[in-house]
Amino acid sequence: MLKIENAGVKYDKQTIIDRINLEIGEQEIYVLMGPSGSGKTTLLRGIAGLTPFSEGKLSWKKKSGKTGLVFQEPRLFPHMTVMENLAFGLRARGLSLKARNQKVNRFLSILQLEGLEHRYPHQLSGGQKQRVSLGRVLVLEPDLLLLDEPFASLDTQLRIQLTEWLYQLQRNQGFSILWITHYIDEAFSVADRVGLLMDGRILQEGRPLDFYQAPNNEKVAAFFSLKNRFSLEQWTKWLGKTVLPHHAFDRAWLPAEAIKLLDDANISESFISVTGHVKRVKHGPNEQTVLVDLFDASLEVQIPLWEKTPDVGARTMLGIPVDKLIWYRFEE
Repeated sequence: MLKIENAGVKYDKQTIIDRINLEIGEQEIYVLMGPSGSGKTTLLRGIAGLTPFSEGKLSWKKKSGKTGLVFQEPRLFPHMTVMENLAFGLRARGLSLKARNQKVNRFLSILQLEGLEHRYPHQLSGGQKQRVSLGRVLVLEPDLLLLDEPFASLDTQLRIQLTEWLYQLQRNQGFSILWITHYIDEAFSVADRVGLLMDGRILQEGRPLDFYQAPNNEKVAAFFSLKNRFSLEQWTKWLGKTVLPHHAFDRAWLPAEAIKLLDDANISESFISVTGHVKRVKHGPNEQTVLVDLFDASLEVQIPLWEKTPDVGARTMLGIPVDKLIWYRFEE
């Protein structure tokens, strides 16, 4: 639907966006992630026409297309009602009052704002304000909705609810989304594809699971906080040369839930056993994490809430499933 070729943005001599190539398909949710200052918002503003690209081009499959940009803060007009805020863009386009009201009334149900049309922004909750902000753009029927961390200022539960609401709305309405977020759970719950932007370049893009199953390099793995990331040399020191595969990769990560706490009763040929001492136990809302010191480094082991954890300082045997190591290159 939308194709961006060799797009770049420079301020003075500083490169913000470095010749990016990006394509967004029909009815696709493409989530763009990256650290602060990586150029995510600049790219969105470039697509929306608010910040001109210094180089490259943007093209639509159908020769032209409409975008709508929603920011993190609702930015509603405080002196206007919900109805008037929703109709603002339609009014600017010259639609009659009757046509505006007909269209806005249809969207009030879609936005779950029925009964609130005569309220002012200060009379709305955070979630209601953000739905009005989204609705003000959606009534204009954009081909591509540009979202710049739209739910970042909301509490966790409301953010999750609105993320699911918008996902279902997009599936029903059929528009495309380019969605910026720094929440991994939010990104992976809605994305058809994910792109990781760092230093003005897209380091990797693909399905959400690709970033776990095949990270391109250590920068990607570190951004997604993949657990137990060590060099080939370190894994060889623990597990021995004979059990490790021969390939060009020089680094691997191991999911914390794949490691087992072993005792004499559950030693298995499926694991290579190593022995260390418990350094710390962390209790989370969904699991427990045990940090085990193995001389010169520590491994994280994730276990269910209902299992008993070893005491800090206790000698512990770990089972390492060699076939679960996920290998990648330290650098591209």
